[in-house]
Amino acid sequence: MSKQTHKKLLEENKNTLNSFINNFSKAVIKEEASLFVGTGVSMNSSLPSWNELLLPCFSELNISPNDSLSLYKVAQYYANKMGRSSLSKIVEQQVNQDYSGNDVLENLLKLNFRSIWTTNYDHLIEDELRRQKRNPNVIISEEKLPLSEKSESTCVYKINGDFISTETMILTQDEYEHYNDTHALFLTFLKKELVSHTFLFDGYSFEDQIILDCLSSTKQLLSGNGNLHYALIYIDDTVTDAMRYKAQDLRERYNIESVFVDEKNQVDVIKKLISAVNKNKVFISGAYYNVSADEEQFADTLSKTLAIRLLEDGKRISTGVGRKLGTYITGYAHQYLAEKSIRNTHRYLSMRPFPFHLDLTDEDKVVYRKLMQHDCSHAIFLFGQSEHEKDSMHSSRGVYQEFCIAQELGLRVIPVGSTGYEAKIIWDEVKGKINEFYYLSKKISVLGHETNPQKLTEIILSIINQDK
Repeated sequence: MSKQTHKKLLEENKNTLNSFINNFSKAVIKEEASLFVGTGVSMNSSLPSWNELLLPCFSELNISPNDSLSLYKVAQYYANKMGRSSLSKIVEQQVNQDYSGNDVLENLLKLNFRSIWTTNYDHLIEDELRRQKRNPNVIISEEKLPLSEKSESTCVYKINGDFISTETMILTQDEYEHYNDTHALFLTFLKKELVSHTFLFDGYSFEDQIILDCLSSTKQLLSGNGNLHYALIYIDDTVTDAMRYKAQDLRERYNIESVFVDEKNQVDVIKKLISAVNKNKVFISGAYYNVSADEEQFADTLSKTLAIRLLEDGKRISTGVGRKLGTYITGYAHQYLAEKSIRNTHRYLSMRPFPFHLDLTDEDKVVYRKLMQHDCSHAIFLFGQSEHEKDSMHSSRGVYQEFCIAQELGLRVIPVGSTGYEAKIIWDEVKGKINEFYYLSKKISVLGHETNPQKLTEIILSIINQDK
């Protein structure tokens, strides 16, 4: 029966899954999406569940984990007998340990949430953000909340505290019961974000009445017209019909749409979401320092035409602001966005100037270039001429490295060979292996000789849009 339920839930869920990917990806692009991480995500790194954290308490109290007791009550009984400091030490020892990789969390954070909420005590989120070269602003006390909205960093709201500051951890029944009094501002901020953002819950069991009350109250205050949130629910062939009723309850009472995912396909679904977010973001690579007046004019006109047409077509642009060429691309993009009275320009134009002033190692350069492309679907290569290039085989090894990274990341590359220099070198390589770049098979020749900026731009757009 469980296997049949598992199969039926996944079959019934297909439309919901497609709707989730479509709607939530739009919220991410608009920066109107937030992530809520529960214990289930940490368990992917072999960290203990809340029940497993308290096993020493069960043993000391001579209570079976199967007894019908809330875990907060078990923690309270242990604190009553052994002291709160002994309880927090048990939790700290089990959470503060080496952990394995976590593909689910790694891919979730690639969605670049500006705001992440969690009930977890561990540091998985912060550590993964730093690994992705993003600086987390970790908030475990209400005193830091007023500054969070001014932060340019990713805010990580740890509403149940952090094991490093054991006094902040919500562990016992008494602390849980008084949460509304001791953490009123935290709940106010959470409710505000539930109203303004679409949340994605992952690894969360929805057994915490405090969070459910926040969801319920925001729905009631908005007369049931608040945002629809989503929860990824991972199921296997042990699932029962009780899960169907739980999903219905989440939808009816809390505005949460359950998205059922086969437990074996957790990362695959998140990657589909990433692809939906990235599909309209284009990376532009290229630079030059010493070209003729005619080439300069060509670069100017092509940059203007390309930047404006990409934005008109609903694309977003990422660029490392390559020398001279980047000035044209970003300048015309900013001009277009200003004329359209678009204020949040960073949603449409990501500029990551390469830090030439820093003495970066080769490894650091690769990491930096990956950051420029990591959330894009296509990479366009124009010109590519370096002032310091001494290798006669290349005009710009930096641009060529970006070409290699684009392939590694699975981006579709578009080398405009007619602009010359490193773009021509890349074009030659792609043309020689055209079977590997099948999406260019009908356009590769024209990319090599066309010099009309308007025609080139339309060719580039047709390549980008051909899979739609």
